[in-house]
Amino acid sequence: MKDIYNAVGLQTVTYDCKYNVGDKPNYKKNLDHICHMIDTAVLHSLEYPPKLVALCEGAIQGFPDEYHDWDHVEYARNGAISIPGPETDRLAEKAAKWNMYLIGQAKSKMEEFPDRFFNTMFIIDPSGKIIHQHQKNVVFIVEHSTTPHDVYDQWVKMFGDGLDAFFPVARTNIGNIGACICMEGNFPETARGLAMNGAEIIYRPSSMEHKISLGIWEVQNRARAIDNNCYVIAPNTGYHYIDDDKNRGFFTGGRSMIVDYRGQVLHINYETGDAFVAAPINIFALRRYRATSKHMNWIPHIKSEIYRKIYEKPIWPKNLAIKEAPKRREAMAEILYQTTEKLKQQGVFVPSEEDD
Repeated sequence: MKDIYNAVGLQTVTYDCKYNVGDKPNYKKNLDHICHMIDTAVLHSLEYPPKLVALCEGAIQGFPDEYHDWDHVEYARNGAISIPGPETDRLAEKAAKWNMYLIGQAKSKMEEFPDRFFNTMFIIDPSGKIIHQHQKNVVFIVEHSTTPHDVYDQWVKMFGDGLDAFFPVARTNIGNIGACICMEGNFPETARGLAMNGAEIIYRPSSMEHKISLGIWEVQNRARAIDNNCYVIAPNTGYHYIDDDKNRGFFTGGRSMIVDYRGQVLHINYETGDAFVAAPINIFALRRYRATSKHMNWIPHIKSEIYRKIYEKPIWPKNLAIKEAPKRREAMAEILYQTTEKLKQQGVFVPSEEDD
């Protein structure tokens, strides 16, 4: 593919959609704002035709389940959405209107896992069809989402244990796209798994303070790009409001960015509220670089027989399947403690003086 096009990352203000137990939340306010921002960003994207728009994490629903430590089952039944569903239908209209691909994120339900919800990336094609989904593999300790690792045995029975099961990639006519959602971006293995499955564009929303102002967010996004010769589109969340009075919740810090396959920042925006980033994507040049570069082209040099030994021993336990609240956070903290103690016993971590 030799056509150069613009990719747009949308950083939007988001409101938590609070509701009474048993009710269905109304995500119209956030969706109206997203649709307005899509129109605005596309109209500003005049260098090349805009063929890809990526939303930030929390854009549709906010983060009420995490911020307020809500019950997992309650949120799975009422707060989580279906994909496809009414919310994605609104976005599909925009994808079709502008003849572009749209990447979004939402807390969603899966029929195979009743009373659970997953943190899901989805892609809508220019016809308005959902063509791809990815369920987040690693979550922050306060996040309630189930991961494939939490239901590992059932997941493998359903989807196998290959790269497609955990690092799926959408093959599209504008490049191969995969996802590294928020916490996943802290692990180089996630981006490498996507790259080894053919990814050329990695969608990496979002992060929070103080990783942003310390520069960690930018370091990670640039490293994931150069390590794998991938574009990284990283829209951060704008202001997070927990109510209509605009009381702040999580502080995210802005700095949405797009990074090219050589680790160079093409566009970064230092605004912390509504903003966007836009940059040209040249998949032909990326593919040519991978095929010919003898420097900063690392994947052909991977010694997989050696590196696989790093992960022969399990670390974080699988099949956790924790749903209960309000004790979920305490349970996750205990698992983190026990895992850390195991790493000390194995000699991976050296005990501190306080452990003596």
